[in-house]
Amino acid sequence: MNSPILGPLVRRLAAEHPQAQITTYASWSADELAQQVGGGRLDYALIGVCGDAVPPAGYGLTWQEVALEPVQVLLPERHPLADRVEVRLADLRREQWAVAPGDGCFGDCFAAACARAGFTPRKMYEADVRGCVDLVDAGVAVGLCQATFRPVPGLVTRRLAGAPLRWRLLLGWHPDSVGADFADGVLEAAVAGYRDSLAAHPDYLAWLLHNPDFGVQ
Repeated sequence: MNSPILGPLVRRLAAEHPQAQITTYASWSADELAQQVGGGRLDYALIGVCGDAVPPAGYGLTWQEVALEPVQVLLPERHPLADRVEVRLADLRREQWAVAPGDGCFGDCFAAACARAGFTPRKMYEADVRGCVDLVDAGVAVGLCQATFRPVPGLVTRRLAGAPLRWRLLLGWHPDSVGADFADGVLEAAVAGYRDSLAAHPDYLAWLLHNPDFGVQ
């Protein structure tokens, strides 16, 4: 599930370039976004990829990392594990899962992490972010989300012990496009927007101080 970086990014770009016409386009497919940038229909793509997975290739794009996050679990406050600071993936082996769609390898990475923890994940419900939140809130499933996932009343995020799953936020552009001239500034705005999002997550911010391989590098 997504992190709240888009709003701060657009706000900063609008303030720095008041004459620019800023629009956004959403897709669950990172490959589609890369294709749109490669074809000149978009200036930039802001995507997420699993762990060390490579971003979409074949479109000639330049990719730069915004931040690296540990994937966390989203639980209802009444869940028996909600009072823990972190949760072992193996302790969730009896759960059903709510996941957002996408064309990357996250599903395979999740299944592999579960296998290393000694189990095969049970039923997985696919839904958009709002639907995933509703499923978790109803107690039907638990979810996986980024560490900067916007807080939701009645739900809590908890770290997975050992950070078995990681998520990289990347910004991409075509080096021969007009957007390439402004890419450094857009990347700086994306990084600043990510840092802005940390204010709502003091526990995660404190964790980053002891885990410098995560966050903004």
